[in-house]
Amino acid sequence: MLNCIMKLHTPLFALILIAASNISLSAQTFTFGNNTSAGQAQANFDDLESGSTTSGGLTLTATASSGTFNSTPAGGFGINAMPSDDITNQFDNQSTDGAEFMTFSFNQNVDFVSIELTEFGADEAFLTIAGITTIIGSNSFIFAPGTTLAANTDATFGFQSGNGFELASLAVMTVPEPRTYALLSGYCALAVVMLRRNSQ
Repeated sequence: MLNCIMKLHTPLFALILIAASNISLSAQTFTFGNNTSAGQAQANFDDLESGSTTSGGLTLTATASSGTFNSTPAGGFGINAMPSDDITNQFDNQSTDGAEFMTFSFNQNVDFVSIELTEFGADEAFLTIAGITTIIGSNSFIFAPGTTLAANTDATFGFQSGNGFELASLAVMTVPEPRTYALLSGYCALAVVMLRRNSQ
């Protein structure tokens, strides 16, 4: 598709590039913990049962399974479920309320790229999307291609096993809707027609 665009005269080429840039893929990293300049947890979630934060036009909305979210100076993010036996700054298996998790969604379609966890040892986390669960067994985890969450659809992330861990960051990439691809294809087709007319 881009080959046809690159053959165009300069003004039309510039117009197509502008249109394409407005609908291109873009990656966003949401960082948590109050020791980072972009730590959304402290500003948008700390001590709240639910909240939302926006990065690059992409909005993440999350709700704690019990209690409130809690960010840490070490750069992590957990759930303070109380009572006293809970590790307040981690996702852990709180004996009274059970394993802690958060339910979250985005306002656009996204592909999951990676997740970073701190205070992570012999632990496991999980991410469930549309009934399919991915087990996360390392502190720096890369998701399989096509781990996609539809806009305004809930996913669940939380404690699977071990001693507990903190969520440090989550990277996702926005996915244009099919009509966006169709729009770009339409621009290209129009460009080819105009180029042929100009060459006659």
